[in-house]
Amino acid sequence: MVEGKGGDMMRSVRSRLFGMLVIFIILPYFLSVFIIYDNTRSSVEEHEIEKSREELEEGSRSLQRYFDEMIELSYSLYNDPDVLSVFENGLNDEQRQPFERSMKIFSISRPEIRQMRIYFEKDSSALSVYQSKFSAPKKQEDYVNQAPFRTLYESDDNFFIERPHVIKNANNAAILPESDRTRVLTIHHKVTNVLSGEFLGFISMDIDVTAYSSLILNLSDGGESRLTLLDGEDRIMYSSQRLNGSESGDEGDKLVLEEKLKGNIDGWRLVKVIDRDVLFRDVNQAATTNILLGIGVVLLGIIMVVVISHIITKPIEKMSEKVRSIGGENMDVDFTTSRKDELGHLEDHMDEMMDRINQHIDREYKLEIESRKNQFRALRSQVNPHFLFNALQTIGAVALKSGAKDVYKLITSLSKMMRYSLRADQWVTVQEELDYIETYLSMQRERFGEGVHADIEVDAEVRTASIPSMLLQPLVENYFKHSYEEGYDEAPLSITGERVGGSILFTVQNTGASISDEDLGQIRSSIYGAPSGQDGGIGLKNIYDRLRLNFKENASFQLDTLEGRGFRIVMKLPFMEDKEEGGDSDESTDRR
Repeated sequence: MVEGKGGDMMRSVRSRLFGMLVIFIILPYFLSVFIIYDNTRSSVEEHEIEKSREELEEGSRSLQRYFDEMIELSYSLYNDPDVLSVFENGLNDEQRQPFERSMKIFSISRPEIRQMRIYFEKDSSALSVYQSKFSAPKKQEDYVNQAPFRTLYESDDNFFIERPHVIKNANNAAILPESDRTRVLTIHHKVTNVLSGEFLGFISMDIDVTAYSSLILNLSDGGESRLTLLDGEDRIMYSSQRLNGSESGDEGDKLVLEEKLKGNIDGWRLVKVIDRDVLFRDVNQAATTNILLGIGVVLLGIIMVVVISHIITKPIEKMSEKVRSIGGENMDVDFTTSRKDELGHLEDHMDEMMDRINQHIDREYKLEIESRKNQFRALRSQVNPHFLFNALQTIGAVALKSGAKDVYKLITSLSKMMRYSLRADQWVTVQEELDYIETYLSMQRERFGEGVHADIEVDAEVRTASIPSMLLQPLVENYFKHSYEEGYDEAPLSITGERVGGSILFTVQNTGASISDEDLGQIRSSIYGAPSGQDGGIGLKNIYDRLRLNFKENASFQLDTLEGRGFRIVMKLPFMEDKEEGGDSDESTDRR
């Protein structure tokens, strides 16, 4: 059983040490790791967003300039009279050579133009230009009805951009080899007479996608993010990674940024998608490293707890065994130790405590013996009152036979007072206490004459209340001892009692002798100090102690002087119904 308790104690100490390790080391460490991780993620994300937005703004401006330049490039052909003449009059042998020369110069000026297709509405013919080579013109009556020319023809726009595709041999010309699989973006221009608005034909330019994709790839962070160029209808004009369908704004655990383009490609968007796993790769690696370090700290902490708990709890276990060995008659346990630390001081104090306990046991043993002796004396003393009362009755009978009625009255009053004094540790009614005081006053009047003045005014309701016996009588006795017998025989004694709420208020005062404020302070200190411990003492201190004993904080006792002319004592105690004699009370005794 001892080992089990020791094991519980050991587990308790170790569990507390482990709890302290968790609360003060492990928990704050991992909490700081998570806080730093979260703050770092937020900082990295904010930095990446700011950086990417700046790059997207710069990239979108570059794309804007490029497409504006390529779209407006075809308008320069309108200023060439050789080209404009062919559109207005048709392609004939005389104009063919100047036309081809102008178109060759135009195509050479921009190497990203892989192919050009030209349609002449005048003679419904079309030709292709591929690497400065011209195909023979071919009749194409339904050219305007082909997509996307019909839409462009019927719209108010002057150009249409077709999404990227593999270069096409639209006129089945021999100049375009089948091996050429270049991806191109086609810009279709509608050619009209500026003055009359007459439709003259179409110019289509196939632009190598790599010409503008390089502007986009510069923003892809080495391929770790995806850049996508979308037109106003969300069609993909370029993507750094192959996609299926349109770009979606719901990217899950990804960071999506976009920048809108203006100018001739107003409504286009440049979208950058960053994978958060890639974005936070370094942050996650740092967090993983810190967590691994934290696990190492936890393991070291557990080892530290085991070692420290063993060092600390071993002497505690020995002390616990000594404490558990105390019991029964084994009170001589040796707590002496050579340790100089806190545990050593504790064992020294335990040794001193055991000495004091042994001394208290010896004293209690002696008090028990003395208590039994007092019980025997009390039992023996019960015989004396019966003998005394019988003797008083005999004397009273003799006095009555002798005609000494006054003597008989005095003996009867004395007998009543003695019977009441035997109830000094019991509860009585206020009326019984007042009857005793009246008897006492009658005895004093026989002694001092009718000059004894006492005024007692107690409400009828208060007279039925229950109070500890001998609560008011000592105050009357003090009146005769310190006032009447000192020459203040004209000073009246006043006793009043009234009910105030749930309390009784007794006021006892006389206008006789008085004392200085200094003496009053000393009396108050002696009254309100620690209980004297004397049984049966009569006086102000005894009354105050009994009030505190019976009513605790619910009673009060105030002593004042009447401006140098007497004393006034005010007692306040709870109103209690009449108790039966010998009832449950700290002061009651079983009197037989």
